[in-house]
Amino acid sequence: FQATVAAFAASEGHSHPRVVELPKTEEGLGFNIMGGKEQNSPIYISRIIPGGIADRHGGLKRGDQLLSVNGVSVEGEHHEKAVELLKAAQGKVKLVVRYTPKVLEEMESRFEKMRSAKRRQQT
Repeated sequence: FQATVAAFAASEGHSHPRVVELPKTEEGLGFNIMGGKEQNSPIYISRIIPGGIADRHGGLKRGDQLLSVNGVSVEGEHHEKAVELLKAAQGKVKLVVRYTPKVLEEMESRFEKMRSAKRRQQT
């Protein structure tokens, strides 16, 4: 039964959580996040900066949902809390992530619709 649930979850674009440890340097961690409680969405890795730490390490993917930073959960939290945790982290930063690209695509299209609606209101 467990294997069936895992296979179904994988087919739905949900994979098992993974731990990624990145060394934090003066150049930062090399990725951007989007989402958060105020946007009624999980927090996601929206961009891996080419040549940055995350890119060179290879453990993170665009579309990863950020679950925790150094043992502190960011599930259901505001965007700013995740940003603060990432900025405050020193040395090796332990991230728990889950790859959910479908949800990121839905979120980005929702944000794009909101942006274009705002542009229409401004004109």
